[in-house]
Amino acid sequence: MFSRNKIRPGWAANLLLLLGMFLGSAVGADETEKRRVDISLSIFPRIVAVDNHFREKLDADKKAYLLFLYDKDEGYARHLVERIQENNQNIGGKYVVANVLSVNSNLQNIALPTAIFIVEKLSDAQLKKVMAFSERAHRLVFSPFSGDVERGVTVGISVTNRVKPYFNLSSLERSKIVINALLMKMSKRYD
Repeated sequence: MFSRNKIRPGWAANLLLLLGMFLGSAVGADETEKRRVDISLSIFPRIVAVDNHFREKLDADKKAYLLFLYDKDEGYARHLVERIQENNQNIGGKYVVANVLSVNSNLQNIALPTAIFIVEKLSDAQLKKVMAFSERAHRLVFSPFSGDVERGVTVGISVTNRVKPYFNLSSLERSKIVINALLMKMSKRYD
């Protein structure tokens, strides 16, 4: 037995090892999410362009207006907007404009975007609000986060030995979004 005032010699080392493993997995999870965002940022414009009604969803200036929704980190959302505008001067031959918006904003009072990119993992209530807007406005919502397609997001990515677009068929139907048939055949689908 040991007294309350004495610590076993190996106990502190085991605690530090356990804490290190926990923090390592948290950092690994952050790195995985950032990698998914990076991959998604390059795929997102291509997905927007294969919406069969893409040209009908341009802004008043006939530009592709991409909206980046964030919850807490506006700076990160702005960083992603800068990256998308640097790397994508046009989508489907149309100039690109992009902006950020808090998911807590009133989505009913905004200029209709061509498509929406989710910047941060959203709560169920926030995601439900975004998808209700998407369905009414017939706009594609892209999320890089694992599990969001199953939660109702229109499209994300499936990462295995290859990266593929991952579509939620029910969400596409409710939003009345029609995607190029060839791309749909090559993509992963969720019913």
